[in-house]
Amino acid sequence: MTQVSNQKRGWIGWALFADLGDALWLTLSYMFSRTVTLQYPDKEKWSPYPRYRGQHFLKRDDEGEIKCVACELCAKICPCDCIIVIPYEDDKGERRPEIFEIDMARCLFCGLCEDACPVDAIALGQMYELSSYSSEELVVGRDALLEMPGKTEAGGSVVPARLNTENGVQVEARAEEGYNWWRNIRRR
Repeated sequence: MTQVSNQKRGWIGWALFADLGDALWLTLSYMFSRTVTLQYPDKEKWSPYPRYRGQHFLKRDDEGEIKCVACELCAKICPCDCIIVIPYEDDKGERRPEIFEIDMARCLFCGLCEDACPVDAIALGQMYELSSYSSEELVVGRDALLEMPGKTEAGGSVVPARLNTENGVQVEARAEEGYNWWRNIRRR
């Protein structure tokens, strides 16, 4: 029995040492390789993939009206209770949201609100530049959600951009397509 356990320990030790050696070699090779740095926000900006879950946006129907019927399913399914919907009835007798607010400081970006919506009125979009000095500014209302950009058709690339500080701080992308940033990462 002792010979078998010694053989196993020797084999396991050899395997772990080989793995440790591989990890050290990989770390050292990255230390002396060219760095991959995105020049954000001055020169370039990442365009997210279509499946990316960024800031919420509300959709409009073909007539330009808000699609939301204020059923409040998104607010009920939200695990962090960050959505507030207060309905009203418009001139045509249809339910619409009078108040539709999302507290982005509390949101998990899980996408359950998007899945629960029966009329496909809310979705998670491409905007990922969310920052504020106070949490009150991260409460986004109905009108602001209607103006948010939607999903991207194709993404995952780095596009030329510039930082604009004239009207707040915004990063403006100047092209639709750019280069694939994965190609700059060295592989084994």
